[in-house]
Amino acid sequence: MKTFELDEKSLKAGWGAEEQYWFSINNYNVIDISESAHIDRPSDISETEFMLSLGYIPYFCVNRMELAKAYVATIDNKKLKAAMDKIEDSKYIDAFWKYYNAYPSDFSDYENFQHEYLLRKAERWCRENGIDYVIK
Repeated sequence: MKTFELDEKSLKAGWGAEEQYWFSINNYNVIDISESAHIDRPSDISETEFMLSLGYIPYFCVNRMELAKAYVATIDNKKLKAAMDKIEDSKYIDAFWKYYNAYPSDFSDYENFQHEYLLRKAERWCRENGIDYVIK
């Protein structure tokens, strides 16, 4: 039975762009889409269809906005939360880092949160795709 290792390297790949990383259901490896550039793809199918036909599925992905909003939701400072809720998405990440630097006590657990968030998202992705995994 195959087991996928959720470790620093596999979690780091979760930071990729959507459909940048793919997971092989055959050998449980994660590859960057650029690693498949040498394989000739028929012109009548999309890159996604091609990767699926080779036994790959899209790997989980976390973007900065998703993570920032999830973290802000955990902050106890109601005034800061309210201020962040009013910020439009196009300015959210810049504002997040501005507040991160201005209110370090409210963001002191961000690094731990980031790791746990990636890990939980990876675990959920594994369960949804029927992939046996172990946390390393």
